[in-house]
Amino acid sequence: MTFHEHKLWQDAFVVLMDSHEAFEGEFEDSEEEIREQVLKSATDLSAKIADGLSRQDRRFGKQILMDAIGMVAIVRTHLAVAWGRGLLSDELFKELDGKYDGLSVSLQNVRI
Repeated sequence: MTFHEHKLWQDAFVVLMDSHEAFEGEFEDSEEEIREQVLKSATDLSAKIADGLSRQDRRFGKQILMDAIGMVAIVRTHLAVAWGRGLLSDELFKELDGKYDGLSVSLQNVRI
């Protein structure tokens, strides 16, 4: 199975696309930095999950996925900053944050 076929990566990709959709449009320069931080950290998270799922050494792959749990916290922190600065509505923040929280739980329970 390739990482594209794994539900964990698919879930990460869907929430990444949701994040891109949430931050479409024009932003002021100060807001653009926050937007870029959210999207870069979310993209890095999806790539880290792909990396972990692609490893033939299962122990090493599992360690990479455990590292991704910390990356979820980074994405959620950037989302909270965006919400705190008024770039996300309460509803949209709760939706995205909840999806990333679910991804964190899935990462902790993944079997590779």
